[in-house]
Amino acid sequence: MPNPLVEMAAEIVISHAAGTALTKKELLDTINEVYATLAALESGETVTVPKKAVAPKVKGKRGRPKKEVAETPAPVVAEPVKPAAPEGPALSFDEAFQPDEVGCMICGKKGFKTLKKHLMVEHGLKPGQYKRKFKIPKDVDLVAPKYAAMRREQAIARGLPEKLAAARALRGKK
Repeated sequence: MPNPLVEMAAEIVISHAAGTALTKKELLDTINEVYATLAALESGETVTVPKKAVAPKVKGKRGRPKKEVAETPAPVVAEPVKPAAPEGPALSFDEAFQPDEVGCMICGKKGFKTLKKHLMVEHGLKPGQYKRKFKIPKDVDLVAPKYAAMRREQAIARGLPEKLAAARALRGKK
């Protein structure tokens, strides 16, 4: 079983390295520092994270920057990580599936017409995984029923069923 601290440290360092140019040594140091910090936080220790010195840019007489003088700031103390809340639905099935909107049972957000994009972007879940997690029947769509009916009416008004039947017939001849 993979170590979740290693995975979390890797994700953090990947995100940081994506926007920052790092040498091999800096990358290894960053990985070690992030992992050590996560391990300390997991064990409940307080961690002192030194803040990098940032010097203000002050212009001299001729508009040129003066020599930068860095001050050493006070260390920042990170709070220990609190245990996660118990895993359970934030919304009941009846609250989540209304005729004119659907809500997310993970985070409790409401007002969606469809949940597919929200689940992928916010929670990294596919619709099938979401349905299995909350034991949602397979015949229940993750789309608001009124929204689905409106889209169906629009498709019929455009003549899409006839076009689909014609395309299937053409494909059957080949």
